[in-house]
Amino acid sequence: MLVALIIARTAHIGATILLMGTFTFKLITLGPRGRAGSDDFDELQRRLLRLAQWSLIAALLSALLWFWLEVVSMSGLPPMRALSTTAWQMVLFETKFGRVWQLRLGLIAVAFALVELGLVQVRARHEVVMIVSLISIVLLVSLAWISHAAAARVQPLGLLGDAVHLCAAGGWIGGLAPLVIFLRRPVSFSLGERFALALERFSTLSFCCVSVLIVTGISNSWLLVGSIRALFTTRYGLLLLCKLILFGILVGIGARNRLAIKSELRAQSGSDLLPQLRRNVISEMCFGAAVVAIVGCLGATPPLGHP
Repeated sequence: MLVALIIARTAHIGATILLMGTFTFKLITLGPRGRAGSDDFDELQRRLLRLAQWSLIAALLSALLWFWLEVVSMSGLPPMRALSTTAWQMVLFETKFGRVWQLRLGLIAVAFALVELGLVQVRARHEVVMIVSLISIVLLVSLAWISHAAAARVQPLGLLGDAVHLCAAGGWIGGLAPLVIFLRRPVSFSLGERFALALERFSTLSFCCVSVLIVTGISNSWLLVGSIRALFTTRYGLLLLCKLILFGILVGIGARNRLAIKSELRAQSGSDLLPQLRRNVISEMCFGAAVVAIVGCLGATPPLGHP
């Protein structure tokens, strides 16, 4: 059951991060209006909305699995009996986890309906992007309400740090998949100044998100672990160390993209560099997915600072 819970947590957190990253990419990297009316831009928007659609489906399925596993854990019933009794009603309506899950499931349903509207109604896409962007932020922030930080002694600081940490991860790691989609566009699509501008915006966004992740990560780790010794002597601390190592590699790959490739794109058409840039971004995605998997493990592992 522990493995299933880790898988459910990882999939749900990853899908939520991807959802926010998709719309952050659209609003910040491409700009609120982008190149509305362009066939290439309209096709890119459709692809991003499809990505958001699949992330919402993954979020819904993983949320249901996570809820089922929590019902099993809280009720002590066998897995196949947990949802056939009133146990699930007690968890859903009488626990903090259940109330948060009501909010999340409702927001996922609303977001899915809006994304479907955006796919059908081209004129409504800008409004859809704005609304679902706000929903995605609430979905990420609400994850902090059921995290270890919510149970820590310094609750307000822990909750704030965890919420900001999740949003920063959404802006950076969640934006990598949309960036890959953007880089797969035909060479005729905005290569040159427009392409370099979009890449520069994403690089700046990533730099800001990394800075926030470092500050909030240190704060959250100290609140939950409590000491340097616990970092090396507890299971939670060792998992956190693994996360830090992967995070360092992730930052290194991102810095390589920022410093070594962006300047060359300004001087060239960019077509020869696209395969290299795509490979680097895909590498970032893989390490980002590994970091999210460790976050899933951390959520199922009680830290030393947990009451």
